Amino acid sequence: MDGQDSRTDEELIAQVGMGDEEAFRFLIQRHQDRVYGTVARMIGGAGPNTEDLAQQIFLRIWRAAPRFKPKAKFTTWLMTVTRNRVFTFLRTQSHKINQPDAMVDPDTGEIFSTEEEITTRTPNQELCAKELVQAVEVACAELPASQRMVLHLRQYEEMEYEDIAKVMEISTSSAKSLIFRARDSLRIKLFEY
Repeated sequence: MDGQDSRTDEELIAQVGMGDEEAFRFLIQRHQDRVYGTVARMIGGAGPNTEDLAQQIFLRIWRAAPRFKPKAKFTTWLMTVTRNRVFTFLRTQSHKINQPDAMVDPDTGEIFSTEEEITTRTPNQELCAKELVQAVEVACAELPASQRMVLHLRQYEEMEYEDIAKVMEISTSSAKSLIFRARDSLRIKLFEY
C-alpha cells in the first residue's frame, strides 16, 4: 500500500462492501480528517470522545458498506452517518458544546477559523480579538445542534446547499433557512462586537 489510491470513493466503498480491508484503509485515510474535524467541532474539541466517535463512524461505514447504494456522493452519505452519530451522542450527553477556534465576520455572518494568520495587531486589537473568539465560542455553543451542523458543513466542508439538505435529510430550502437562522442568531448574539 503506497498511501495513494486512484479509485473513486464509490469504487472503494463497493470493494469495502465485499470485505476488502485495504480499500477500507484507503477510505479511512482519505476521509479521517473530515470526520474527525466535524466531530471535534460539534462536540467541543479534540479528545477521547472525538476519537471514539470517529472510530464508531468508520465502523458503521464498514458494517453498512454492503448495503451502500450510490444515490448521492459518498461524502454526502459519510457526513449523514457522521451527523447521525454526533446527534445521538449529543442527546445522550446533555452538556453544553463549544465550537472552538471560530469567528464570525460581522459584515457577512460567515464563520472563519481563528487559526488563520492575522498580521500586526496592536495589544488592544489582540485583546478585542480574544474577547470575540470567546464570545463566538459561547454563541456557537448555544446554537441548536442542527444549526451548528449546517454551519460546519457549509463553512468547513464547503458543501453545496443540496448536499447539506441530503445530509440533514431536509429540503434544500430548509437547509438554506437553517443556515440563515444560525447566522442570524450569531449576528444578534455578537451584535456588540
